[in-house]
Amino acid sequence: MKISNSIKIFTIGMAGLILTACDDVKPDDRYILGDSVVAERAVLLEDFTGQMCINCPQAHQVIKDLEEQYGSDKLIAVSIHCGSFGFSKSRTNFERGNIGLMTDEGNAILETYSISSFPMGCVDMGSPITYSLWATAVMEEISKPSPVTLSLDVDFTPSATDEHTGTINMKADILSGENLTANVQFWIIEDGIVAPQRDGNTTVTDYVHNDVFRAQVFNGVRGGIIQLAAGLPFEKTGSIETRWNNEEHWETKNLSVVAYVSDARGVLQVVKKPVIPVNESEE
Repeated sequence: MKISNSIKIFTIGMAGLILTACDDVKPDDRYILGDSVVAERAVLLEDFTGQMCINCPQAHQVIKDLEEQYGSDKLIAVSIHCGSFGFSKSRTNFERGNIGLMTDEGNAILETYSISSFPMGCVDMGSPITYSLWATAVMEEISKPSPVTLSLDVDFTPSATDEHTGTINMKADILSGENLTANVQFWIIEDGIVAPQRDGNTTVTDYVHNDVFRAQVFNGVRGGIIQLAAGLPFEKTGSIETRWNNEEHWETKNLSVVAYVSDARGVLQVVKKPVIPVNESEE
């Protein structure tokens, strides 16, 4: 079920655009780690990226540093491949090593923000900012109290006829300290995808992509509308079929579900959970 590491051909287009529109940040300005902060909430970082973006690997390193600082349960990153620097999944050819990670759903998320250069990110659905500012934004957001608590249960039902596919079932338990109208959404992300990536003047054919946005469960970027009453628990369920086809090979053991609750203020709470528990995926 492993994605082949034999990467041979990756077509890179629009070279002039890559060199002029892909944000470059000096190494000394890439990130500023703040003082120790008590995380009152988890924070969602939407990383708008693309396999043809020459500076996006630098942004991926910032994500790693922030995850080390706060923990991957408090800083939840989702790398959304999209836009002019994306390589579409429709161009995937596994035999030739052409693996595209850009999806229509990812492009729909991009359209909700006014982003013209990459890499860019949004912290808890705030305004788009370049990756040199992510650390400061995360530090500010993670220290805020949240009116919502959120827990997530995930289970996987394998297909009876196909070893590569199955159904991901998820349930979010939500408790609010306020009466509010909110939205809930489930995203599927995947780690460990070996696929080409531009990095400076070179193409890394065996680049390991993590936190890759694969799909969303509910229609619309923010998902379904829910009414929360203060002090009363609320449950939201969803399911999605995994994909193993000519365009996408989802490795079940590398999948996680990201659930988030948002309102007009942005993301109120977010949580991530693997589809297959770690102890089971190592067996």
